[in-house]
Amino acid sequence: MAKKYDNEFKVMIIELLNSGVKTKQVSEDYDLSISMVGRWKREYKLKSGDFSKRKKYLLKLKNPKH
Repeated sequence: MAKKYDNEFKVMIIELLNSGVKTKQVSEDYDLSISMVGRWKREYKLKSGDFSKRKKYLLKLKNPKH
């Protein structure tokens, strides 16, 4: 079963990236895959820092084609 990470942890990872720490370094330091870190970074940008599913649901309502 896949490990779940809470929103606070994901935001902390993104803040490290935004402060200049390289994706590879963050993934090694926190035992995360590089692809997962990249996905979190994209999600953070798309959702304006909100990782919650509620935001995703609201975006679907606003733009049902996606």
